[in-house]
Amino acid sequence: MHDTLRTCAALLVLLTAGCGPKPVVWQKTIDIGGDETATALTSDGSNFYVGWVSTKPGGSDQDGWFVTRLDSSGREVWTHTYKESPYAMCEDLWADNFGHLFAAGRARAEGKDVCLVIRYAAGGDVTWQKGLSLGDKTWGTGICPVSHDRLAVCGVAGTDANTDYMVALLDAKDGRTVWVRNIDLGPNDLAARIACDADDNLAVIGMHGENAANPDIVIMKLAPNGDTLWTRRYDSGGSDEPGDIAFDGFGNIIATGTARVDDSIRCVIIEYAPNGDLIRKLAYGTVAQATGKGVFVTPASDIYITGGLINPEGKSEILAFQYKPDAVAVWEKMYSPGSSAAGVDLVVNGDVYVAATVQARTKDVLVCRFRQLAATEPAR
Repeated sequence: MHDTLRTCAALLVLLTAGCGPKPVVWQKTIDIGGDETATALTSDGSNFYVGWVSTKPGGSDQDGWFVTRLDSSGREVWTHTYKESPYAMCEDLWADNFGHLFAAGRARAEGKDVCLVIRYAAGGDVTWQKGLSLGDKTWGTGICPVSHDRLAVCGVAGTDANTDYMVALLDAKDGRTVWVRNIDLGPNDLAARIACDADDNLAVIGMHGENAANPDIVIMKLAPNGDTLWTRRYDSGGSDEPGDIAFDGFGNIIATGTARVDDSIRCVIIEYAPNGDLIRKLAYGTVAQATGKGVFVTPASDIYITGGLINPEGKSEILAFQYKPDAVAVWEKMYSPGSSAAGVDLVVNGDVYVAATVQARTKDVLVCRFRQLAATEPAR
């Protein structure tokens, strides 16, 4: 393991808090008979929306773009799929407090992959859809709100041989393009997730794959007009996979990812100050094998992370925890639904809600609600 990661790993020790006999308040499984993979989770304050992809049994092509709305008890309200392309993937979601849902992903049109952005009404009807094409291959992978009723979308643009980071700003009312940026750091660039701060600066986490066997995580900060303010690279010495990115209330950037070095798999958390100075790099636990995916920051700047905790037999269980540097006791949940599973994205709305992919006979989507500590209940 890279020396920096080894040194910083000892700084984050998380102890289980609030674990009772009932691991979840409720859980909802989504299974239509194929391989269902969770991609995103968001909330409008009362309902929850999960993005997922299904693959035909025995097939290799993605079968469909799916979005499911759940109510506060986990009951399915509606599910919608994108039917205009046999190959489509919903990658990320964001919902406002009025029930409008925005989804970003990709679809195939006339032999090209296009970045697809859809706005859904509260009942699930499509208000508008937008396709972005910047070369033979354009994907949407992340979406976030920006002030003045706008949206930022990130992804890739280019060809199979060489892709660049793609970042676009759209009008949320009608999908009109405000601006688009292609950012070329070298071959095989992939932007994965995007976030916005109070001043409309954007943060993007992605991957730079010049060395295909050992890609690095890249974190970028962009000005409101899309100009690059700074770029940072994380390299554990092995294969690094980007997870998610967010701003806290102070303008600091919190990024998650997974570092794979030899036989070690570590969930890493990386923090940068607004000017790009490194605040800290940490790994979950001191020796734990884990993956790092979704990150959520509450209005009070409490930080929550989800991923997978891997046992000595190689089986993964859903991991969700509150992140506090140098903490000795914080909220944490680990949950095995009976098969290998890992969290993909999460929302904190009083309790903690996680979307996960579960490996059963086939892969299924699972959304589960974990109970938070009551304000008067001490951490143990």
